[in-house]
Amino acid sequence: MKSAFILWRKSIFTRLIVTFLLIVSPIYLVAFLIYNWGINSVKEELEGTMKSQLSFYSSNLDTEIQRVNSLLFNTLYDSNLTDLANLISKLSDYDTYQSINNLQQRLLVLQNSNIYVSNVTAHIPSADMIVTSNDGRGPLEQEPLHYFNSAKSNSKSQLLLYKGDIYLRALLPLDINYRIEKKVHLLTVKLSIERIRAALGQLETRRDSGAVLLLPDNKMILSDAVDIEFASSLKNVLISRLKEAPSGTIVLENDKLQYFAVYMKSDYLNTALVQYVPMEALTEKAEQFKTLFLFFSLSAVLVIALYMLSAFKFIQQPMLKLIRVLRQMEMGNLNVEITHRRTDEFGFLFQRFNGMMKNLNQLIDQVYKQQILTQQAELRQLQSQINPHFLYNTYFVLYNMAMSEDYDNVKLFTHQLGSYLKYITRNAAEDVPLHIEVDHARTYCDIQSLRFYNRIEVEFGHIPPSCRDKLVPRLILQPVIENAFEHGISDMKSGGWLVVRFEKENDGFVIIVEDNGPSISEARVHELNRLLTPGRDDVSEITAIVNIHRRLRLKFGEESGLSFEVGDKGGLRVNIFVREQGAN
Repeated sequence: MKSAFILWRKSIFTRLIVTFLLIVSPIYLVAFLIYNWGINSVKEELEGTMKSQLSFYSSNLDTEIQRVNSLLFNTLYDSNLTDLANLISKLSDYDTYQSINNLQQRLLVLQNSNIYVSNVTAHIPSADMIVTSNDGRGPLEQEPLHYFNSAKSNSKSQLLLYKGDIYLRALLPLDINYRIEKKVHLLTVKLSIERIRAALGQLETRRDSGAVLLLPDNKMILSDAVDIEFASSLKNVLISRLKEAPSGTIVLENDKLQYFAVYMKSDYLNTALVQYVPMEALTEKAEQFKTLFLFFSLSAVLVIALYMLSAFKFIQQPMLKLIRVLRQMEMGNLNVEITHRRTDEFGFLFQRFNGMMKNLNQLIDQVYKQQILTQQAELRQLQSQINPHFLYNTYFVLYNMAMSEDYDNVKLFTHQLGSYLKYITRNAAEDVPLHIEVDHARTYCDIQSLRFYNRIEVEFGHIPPSCRDKLVPRLILQPVIENAFEHGISDMKSGGWLVVRFEKENDGFVIIVEDNGPSISEARVHELNRLLTPGRDDVSEITAIVNIHRRLRLKFGEESGLSFEVGDKGGLRVNIFVREQGAN
């Protein structure tokens, strides 16, 4: 799993996709930034529009109230009002009527000069009367007179709230106790809550939007569309925000809907004006940007998918074909061919690859045939290398037996010698079962035992049952034993010892030939192993052994062959490895 992940990570296809994504990512990032910029711009534009509307309405309201206050204070010094306040006892009834009538006309002009004014009242305690713009003369009421005389306003506009109505007042800058004691007159203007509410309705520019005017005593004037419960929640948040900043924005939720509000405080009136809209109003124009962005995103995904599909089809698939074929070649299958329908670069490459594999197979076939011929020649060389000393000594032994009339051993000896020569000279099979090769080696050892009677002991181990019928190249064991006799134990007067044993391994078996000849050094063993290295020319000393080594490697692979080491009794040990996994 880990190797597959590493291969995928290092794949050309992966790098192409990553490169393409690295190219597309900045473009997509720019589009995303433009999308966010567009949405923020729309929100900022709508927020700016709401602030402009709110600022205009608030400024207009301040201006209107300032103008009313200015007219109100001018009327405070009107001659008709001062005559009624100071000279009422000296005026005739006609003069009194005329002054009241003129004063009412003056108050009516003030009322009509502003849409927010519903009534103007002159309180004249010295004459025990009031004069209003709507009703003219009336009786003086002490309760409102006392309130307007003593009430303190927190605003520069002298805005007051009395019994649920909104008033402006104008009075002389005298001490309150003096005004009450001397019965100094004053003026009040009643503002129309309905007209203010109607004006607030002009700020309802969208469905479910509204406006609220927060008065100094935290009472509210609501536009027609405002829900009272929602307005109460808005008021609580607004009071908290006004402590932090005189203007700003609010986001609040009502009935699982979010609202965006802009508020602004009037220092002159000591009021706060709030306009709110549903949050979706901020995003309804941004939805166009969102739609475009989603379209761009889907287009980008489609382009990436098409690119990945094209890259996989035109690049990755041909590469996978090549990789699969190369892996088959690693496993030893050279009869491979890559089919490719398109006439592109990969088509040219695969066509040349198929031609190369065809030529390679032809060359391998030629080399293989040459190796077979070489192996046969080496086998014939081994067959022809019958040691003349061996024949001379064998015939001498046979002569002695005949002279001593030991006819039983003569029969046995000649039979063994005949079998030996037949195996050497007339057996045409290149491969033989292991037990037949071992029987031939036994025959050779039996002949040598008669020659070296009571001087050399030969032991053969048991062949593992699973290995008895394994085919091995002919003459791989007897020449090794012959080498042990010739160079190891032939000169020993007594106590000579030679053993041949077999060991089964997971991937084959080992034939071990060991003697107790003269002690051999590690340096000499190293030199003998070095002579087995391919390409060596100085191997005349052990030509037969080298031929066996090469034949085994040719037959069973590079892991098979011969190796030398120091035996347990100081002599030479030869290991003949046969690895079945590499068999050809």
